[in-house]
Amino acid sequence: MNIPTFKARVKEILNFITEITLGTYTYILPLRNQKDELEQIAISLNIMVEEINTVVHQINHEKSKEVIENMVINLDKNLHITSFSENVRKILMFKNEHLLKQPLKFILGDRIGLNEQLDKFMSDVGQYRIPIKIELKHHCGYSWLGYGYLHPLVSEEQSGYCLSVFKAVYCNERLKNELKDHKEGQIKYPSEYRSLLLKDQRDLVRKLHAYITKRLDRPLPKLSLIAREVGASVSKMTLLFRRTYDESINEYHLRKRLEKAYFLIRDTSLSISEISEECGFISLAHFSRSFKKHFGVPPSKIREL
Repeated sequence: MNIPTFKARVKEILNFITEITLGTYTYILPLRNQKDELEQIAISLNIMVEEINTVVHQINHEKSKEVIENMVINLDKNLHITSFSENVRKILMFKNEHLLKQPLKFILGDRIGLNEQLDKFMSDVGQYRIPIKIELKHHCGYSWLGYGYLHPLVSEEQSGYCLSVFKAVYCNERLKNELKDHKEGQIKYPSEYRSLLLKDQRDLVRKLHAYITKRLDRPLPKLSLIAREVGASVSKMTLLFRRTYDESINEYHLRKRLEKAYFLIRDTSLSISEISEECGFISLAHFSRSFKKHFGVPPSKIREL
């Protein structure tokens, strides 16, 4: 067994499971054509994603609808990308400069076989009979499976091709409407294609954040008690919080208490001992050690400055 490859595959699968947990059902996990337990897990996950995506949206049919997502990619005569529709960048999450002038194979996945896809494209170009199965790569390595046509383009200056790729997806109208006012770059994935469960997850994170910030004057209780307060399992609560803030619940709580202490030292005449107590530390020594570790200087130094 190749240990580095095995570990990398395990990490890839775990990241994909995280995406499923957070409600992303648009993509699938590419297979590696290896007959081992990990590939069986990947196959099972892909089947599960398809089932969940269908069932969740059927249950919430009044808020979701099936639509055709269509991506258009223009190519020169050598099959290099010259332009593309806006949704290509949003769905595959590549930046414009990463796609333009790249060969088509840059975004073709490995599941179907690159040469097989290109040969099929070129042999069927302009035939307009049946669509060609195509796999496109997400920048994280996931696959977006659809069907496409390769149309020849002719102009006075040069010839080329237009690749039109489409698939049926579930569009979450409620989330789509909520995202209209978001600024460019804030949305990591095409969230309107996620489950309605994502709305509940965002509400949970906001509720958990409010719970933590109201308790900057005391230590937090055990995670099991917090989970009971906010109405979630410990694993779901901790996963969502870390994914949102890139810190554990306790790390975030400690940082906010220390930041509160910093401003109290700087802007008030309270003694450091009083500030330590106000920020919920069990002893002045514990507070001083934590403060110095976080800010690089002891609390007394901030007061002097």
